[in-house]
Amino acid sequence: MSADAPVTGKEQEPIPFGEYSAIYDLIYRDKDYAGEAGFVAALIEQHAPRQNHVPIRVLDLACGTGRHAMELAAKGYVVEGSDISSGMVAVARNSAAERGLDVRFHECSFQTADAIQGTFDVVLAMFAALGYLTDFADFELTLKNIAKKMAPGGIFIFDVWNGTAVLPQYSPHKVRQEADDKRKVERVSRTTLDTVAQQAAVNFEFKVEYADGAVKHFSENHRVRFYFPQEMVDLLKALGFEVLLRCPFLQPEKAVSSGDWNMTYVVRKMSGGPTATDQGQQRSAV
Repeated sequence: MSADAPVTGKEQEPIPFGEYSAIYDLIYRDKDYAGEAGFVAALIEQHAPRQNHVPIRVLDLACGTGRHAMELAAKGYVVEGSDISSGMVAVARNSAAERGLDVRFHECSFQTADAIQGTFDVVLAMFAALGYLTDFADFELTLKNIAKKMAPGGIFIFDVWNGTAVLPQYSPHKVRQEADDKRKVERVSRTTLDTVAQQAAVNFEFKVEYADGAVKHFSENHRVRFYFPQEMVDLLKALGFEVLLRCPFLQPEKAVSSGDWNMTYVVRKMSGGPTATDQGQQRSAV
């Protein structure tokens, strides 16, 4: 494989975000990607600041349509992205080209991320993407792959759903509608919880009405794992990571509470000695 060739990786199970990828940016057009990238940048500057003016290398796993990756590239980071969905990667590549940003994208799963060449100062997994790893074997393999991609002193930043918030707050039925000058989209989501397996099964039904009168219907099933705050700390420690920070998403100065749906973690590979968890249950312990 040449150094410039994108890495590809396939899964046997059906891959979410197939037809969804074409309307994903419309569904989430009001999402504050710039603000979220600013939050990530602040975490990077605190926990993995650049040394001797050398650009910080970032790998955004499960990058979707590349919106976070592009915002970080615009801030001066050297960014690569990867996603298992070929549709998402295609959108990301086109968007980066339109913005004139030099961001390389790979079609690659969490489980094959070790095939991406090089190491990175920061690895990301945004928008609760790790929750799609519902099997511990896949979770363990993913963390091992991420460890291989981390440069010495590098950090891994990710967020996951917090079970203490999901259980009382989840919505069994939601409808979202968005439109632009080309199409109108309706997304109906129906969610059921398996509280023993700590998983949410989400069925999405889509209706897309185009300006020329054509109508398209399709559906996707997503299964997402949620975690409890201390459970995630224990899993990370068992897999060789120390927790530098745990906080509610977008709120680095606050401790995680039972009502915070998304928890953000900043972690580093352990290098021996007591971990941040041992030294007082990290800065923002519950």
